[in-house]
Amino acid sequence: MRAVWLCGLSITLLIGACLATPRAYAASFYGATAVLVMLALGSVAAILTTVIRLVDRMVRVETATPRPSDLMAVRSKALLDHAPITLLYQSNDGIVHAANRAARRLFSTEDHLPAEQALMFETQDRLLRFSPSSGIPARTYALSSIRTSGTGGIRQLIALTDIETELNEADARTLRELLSILSHEIMNSLTPVISLAETAQDLAHRLDKPQSQEMLVEALNTILRRTRGIDRFVQGYRTLARLPSPERKPTLLKGIILTLTALFEARWGKQVLLRVNFPPSHSIANLDAEQIEQALLNLLNNAADAALESKDDARPTVWLETKVISSGTVFVVRDNGPGIAETNQEAIFQPFFTLKHDGSGIGLTLARQIALSHGGSLTLASAEPTAPWKTSFHLTI
Repeated sequence: MRAVWLCGLSITLLIGACLATPRAYAASFYGATAVLVMLALGSVAAILTTVIRLVDRMVRVETATPRPSDLMAVRSKALLDHAPITLLYQSNDGIVHAANRAARRLFSTEDHLPAEQALMFETQDRLLRFSPSSGIPARTYALSSIRTSGTGGIRQLIALTDIETELNEADARTLRELLSILSHEIMNSLTPVISLAETAQDLAHRLDKPQSQEMLVEALNTILRRTRGIDRFVQGYRTLARLPSPERKPTLLKGIILTLTALFEARWGKQVLLRVNFPPSHSIANLDAEQIEQALLNLLNNAADAALESKDDARPTVWLETKVISSGTVFVVRDNGPGIAETNQEAIFQPFFTLKHDGSGIGLTLARQIALSHGGSLTLASAEPTAPWKTSFHLTI
């Protein structure tokens, strides 16, 4: 604004000097004429200087305009800062840096995390529970990470998603379902026990009759069976509730399969044929061997029971296969039993649901819990009409 004002003043002086100079010269005022000429030349110089400055300023403004790549970087940073997920990155020197506003706020840092906090991202677990600073309650986060080639000085990209609310909702839903199952099973057992106890009490007052004694013994035997059934049910619940966290370590898969084969043969002998597809000799997986053996043994025993119930003429057979894939390890247990009705395919994974006469209903539930604690899954595969088996379970870790 000042340059424009000075330019306008110089132009006014130049015009005035140009108009006055001829008159001063005609009046023989040569001194005044010389002054006016100098004023006109000075005005021209001032105008040129002002114009040059304005042009130079415009060039600098154009030069300062962000290039498309710079605009993209600014836009990307703005998007990262507004992302609700905590984003971090690990540089090639091993230091973990906060990549957006959510990360800076969570860890109370403007750049890199302290070494003790950075160590927790070296874990293989996909769920982390921690408190970023003292005085703040711990919360659970889902961890996602991607290894990079190191281009741009970045070794690993890390994302943390707060799932505490979702877990609380899931826990509440699971608790409601469990209480419903507990109340249903216990009441189903207690109702006849109470009735029989009342009958036994009445019979105890009429022991002088031989028939009353026989009826009393029968009532007490029935009460004993039902109370033992309740005890088995409660013990099964305790088994599920006390499942410890897996202690994972590199394990030879072939060793696990050999152990399972020996246990299966010892129990089922020649009743059920076991066909095993062994993994490569040196295949290794990071897992808790005892828990995985327990889960697979439950699946194998269920498969053997089912195979023995087959109404076909084929020999009762169970298949055990191990596949090593890019994303992990898959154990497959199959049998040629009667199969599982479509209406029961979801219910079989519920605690204490069983299709066997003397089953506890915790085998499949326990196997699935073990798979989930390893970050994997246990699923019932779709039936294959042309395959020799009717049921196929896939345990993936």
